[in-house]
This record gives sequence, C-alpha cells and structure tokens, in this order.
Amino acid sequence: MILLELFLFLLFVLLLVLLFYFHNKNRENKAKIVKLQTDYDLIVTQLNETKKEETQLGNKLDSKQTELINFALNIIQKNDFLEKIKMGVNEIKNFSKDTKTIQKLNDLSLSINQHIAIDKNRKNFQLQLEEANQDFYLRLNEKYPTLTDKEKRLASYLRLMLNSKEIASLLNITDKSVDMNRYRLRKKMSLPASINLVEFILTI
Repeated sequence: MILLELFLFLLFVLLLVLLFYFHNKNRENKAKIVKLQTDYDLIVTQLNETKKEETQLGNKLDSKQTELINFALNIIQKNDFLEKIKMGVNEIKNFSKDTKTIQKLNDLSLSINQHIAIDKNRKNFQLQLEEANQDFYLRLNEKYPTLTDKEKRLASYLRLMLNSKEIASLLNITDKSVDMNRYRLRKKMSLPASINLVEFILTI
C-alpha cells in the first residue's frame, strides 16, 4: 500500500514537471513568434522605403555605379535577413506541437511570400544594370564577340566589385556556380592566372 502511494506521488510530481516544462516551452514559442513578426514588419517597412529608391533609379537611364552598388547590396541584405526569418519559422515549427502556434507560423510564412517580391527586385536591378552598362556591353561585344548574355551579365556584376557570394544572392544561384561561371569567363577572355579578372574588367 505504501509503495502504491509512493508510486502515485512520484507520478504526480512527474506530471507536474512535464506540465511546467511544456508551459515554459509554449511561452518561449510565443515569444519567438512575436520576435519573428517584429522582424517581418521591419522588412516590410524597409521594402516600402526601398520602392521609392527603385522608382527613382528606374527613371534614370544614366544611373551611377554607386547607386547600382547600393541597390544591389540592399537586395542582398534583405535576402539574408529573409532567410534568417524563414530559418527561425522552420525551427519553431520543428518542435512545436501546438496547433494554433503552427497555424500562426504558416500564416506568417504565407504573408512573407506574398509581400516580399525578391524576384521583382532582382529583375528591376538587372534592368537598371543593363541600362547603365550599354556602352560596356558594346565594348565587350567588340573585344569578345563570343560572350553569351549570361557571361556579359556576370562581367557587369564583377564591374560593380561584388564578390561571388553577393552575385550568387542576386542571381539566386550557388557560390560554386558563380565561381564556375567566372572560370569560363576568364577562359573566353584568354586571361592568364596572373591577371585579376575584376581588375581586367574594370579596364574595358
């Protein structure tokens, strides 16, 4: 009889510990959701502010290189920030068992996908980059007529002094793919290993 009472008492204590643990875990989840929502609202605000800059850049065919660099870095930073938010959402979803919490996270993910048009930003940047580098493309065509549009685009990105990781973010490809494309561009330009590709492109 005493053993039974002891067993029931220990079971009761264990249940209390579990209830306390899941209560704290649920509170932590809610706090993380609030943080993610705050970060998301910040991105939306920044995107709205950036739209004004994009409109101004779109109306200038003779955009300066510094403006294009700022635009590119702005897109890259937002892409990185967005990836961190998505990782945070997935992390919470992995250990959350609360249906309402999961639904809120799904709604947040859907809202992010609906309001942040990464591809549109990339296309706007690419359009402005091409408009600003028309003379550069003509010089490339004269010196290297076999270059593809993809290779000329890469050359224009390198002309902005962007590294492989930044270019990968703008083109939505891997760093390894960018490095491979750089190698092919060097080969078509017949550049020896002793010559820096970016420095050479800046002389064209």
